[in-house]
Amino acid sequence: MPPPTLDQLIFPSQANQQQSLSHILGDLKRANLSIPNRLRSICQDAAFVDEVADAVGLPLVANERCGSWYIDPQRKAGSAYFKSTDGHTGQWKFSTRRLNLHLVELIGEKGGCIIIDSTRRGKRMPDALSKTVPTWCAVLNRALFPSHPSSSSSSSSSSSLFTPPNTVSPSEASQISTLLSSFLSSFLSLSPPLDTLRAHLKGKPLRPVWLTPEDDLASQGEGLAALRAEWNVVVC
Repeated sequence: MPPPTLDQLIFPSQANQQQSLSHILGDLKRANLSIPNRLRSICQDAAFVDEVADAVGLPLVANERCGSWYIDPQRKAGSAYFKSTDGHTGQWKFSTRRLNLHLVELIGEKGGCIIIDSTRRGKRMPDALSKTVPTWCAVLNRALFPSHPSSSSSSSSSSSLFTPPNTVSPSEASQISTLLSSFLSSFLSLSPPLDTLRAHLKGKPLRPVWLTPEDDLASQGEGLAALRAEWNVVVC
């Protein structure tokens, strides 16, 4: 049989090639999001959570619901309810429905806590930890320790509101800071038990800090030890 001529050969169309590539990429994405891979990722993150708890020596608090996935039930000291939607850009708020005041006693007793949460792929940390928790700390500091430098309305955003610089821009932090006075008014309108809350914290205001798998836990632990002399630290 003679070899086929060029006009007898059938080549896939460009559209078919695009469909084939799209199909392959879709298969790869589905494989990455498979149940075994997701469980493996949770196990790896849970191991990091244990390392942080051992290095820092503070109780673990799950930001529900996802935070509980990463904490050994025997090590879980409590739950929190900080919403990422309260920290979305341009939609910042201090929730008067989710005050999380039950954490204050635990924080004061142990000198701080570690709040655990999850975030979507590609995002360094959830808005709940980078903005909602810092806002909560700043509002409580203003309510409970009004004479502390971090509570002054005239303070710069870097001293009155602590945010992770590699996640929250100075501009966004400044915009959130301008809202703290109104957030404080909303909180005080509820007549919270300020004396009781202040007594729990033993004279030390709240200071959020952040740890990720890229950080050197040994050096960070030393820095946290120094901070804890003056602050109740909230590790995110």
